[in-house]
This record gives sequence, structure tokens and C-alpha cells, in this order.
Amino acid sequence: MIEVRALDVRLQEKTLLSNISFSLNAGDYLVVVGPNGAGKSSLLKAMMGIIDINNGEILFHDLPLSAYPQRELARLISYVPQNSGRELPFAVEDFLKMSRYAHHSALSEWQPEDQAAVEDALRITNTAQFRQRQMATLSGGESQRVMIAAALAQQTPVMLLDEPTSYLDPHHQVEVHRVIARLNQQLGMTVIEVSHDINHAGQRGRQVLALAEGEAAWQGPGEIFLEPERLRRLYQQDFVFVTHPRSGRTIALADAL
Repeated sequence: MIEVRALDVRLQEKTLLSNISFSLNAGDYLVVVGPNGAGKSSLLKAMMGIIDINNGEILFHDLPLSAYPQRELARLISYVPQNSGRELPFAVEDFLKMSRYAHHSALSEWQPEDQAAVEDALRITNTAQFRQRQMATLSGGESQRVMIAAALAQQTPVMLLDEPTSYLDPHHQVEVHRVIARLNQQLGMTVIEVSHDINHAGQRGRQVLALAEGEAAWQGPGEIFLEPERLRRLYQQDFVFVTHPRSGRTIALADAL
């Protein structure tokens, strides 16, 4: 479904991404990790066409990104940015309705299938109770679920998320990740998520792309990502490893001593 070939992105004299390549099938879940400034957000923005690429290709269904008109691209990829959306001066339901723009022309009218897409998004993300509230009144966790609901109402097969659990408390982090996992596992959406949570990335069934200084430092299955020397090189930090008492999974913790 998605292929990135030898991608280079530069901003003036600064190299943001260098020689990045990977491919994803429909229904894959890729977590992009790495230290601050590694190029993670730049990768998502390049895949959305928000920033220009200097060399290489980004292909969707074997066609280059540049071959898609903006409206058609918006039927293929949805994007959940880092900011919470609470600064937007809209009611929640009105905000979700705006995400249907790619399915309309300038003169087309709101259709039953549009309302059905909005209702499904509210139900799946458990945000229906917020539908009449203003975005500014939502908590961080509530707002993040609404942002995901808007991307879901767009009805795209691919969803890009830029640190969707940043600044959230543990309860809301778990809640948001459960929503994303449901979209991937039950609806078959292809997910590309930028995250600082290496234990979230290192789960079975996920692919990991680790970036460092704009380059691919490691790629592979999540279940083998959490390796001491690999993490030390990536983050310039030692880690200790423990076994989760319920799942039996290995958990990596930054060694503060």
C-alpha cells in the first residue's frame, strides 16, 4: 500500500531526513521512534505533502504522492497532528463534519452517509457525549479522542498520528492507544504513529522505524526492538529491563542511576 524510497528532505541548509526507505501493507501498524529532532514529525509531514521532498519517492498504491490531487489524497490519508485542537472555535460535531470535505464538491449537500460516518466515529472513539460541547471546553484526553474521531470520519484507509498521547496522564494514554489499536485491528486501518513510548512500540504485531539525526537507525518487528545496546545507541542512555507481571512482556526503563 505504501512505499517510501530513499527519501531526502532538507530545509534550507538543514537535513531533516536522509535516505529513508520502508514499505507497508494494508493493515500494518508502524511506530516511528527516536530522540527529539530525529525527523519523526518531518516524515509524517512529507507523507502528507505538507513539506516538500528533495529526493526519493513516496508511493501510495504504486503512484507517487504528487500524482494525487489534494482532495483525492484526503480520501486516502488522515492526519492527527500534535496539537490538541482545543484552540479551534467549533463544537465537536461541527468539527467532525468538516472532515467530510474530501467527499464533497462545492455545491454538494450533506448526505446520510456523511452523518453515518460522523456517528460511527463518535461511537468508536466514545466521544458522542461531547458532540455539542465546544472544543475549548474539552480536557486533553477528550480532545485527543475527538481529533482521532475527526480523522476516522474522513474514512481513509491510512491514518498518520503525531505523538497522540503527548501530555496525557496514564489513564488517557491507555484510552487513546486502545482507540488506535481498535482502528487497526478491527477496522483494518494502516497506522503510522510517531511516539516517544518505546514500550508501546515494542509490542508484537507492530513494526518499528527508529530514526536518529534524520537517518534510519533501525527497522524491524516490535517484539525484538527492546534490546539494551540498540536503545543505548539510539538514545545515548542506559536502560534496565523488567518483566511485566501480567503479560510477561519485557519492559524497558531508563536507568537514572
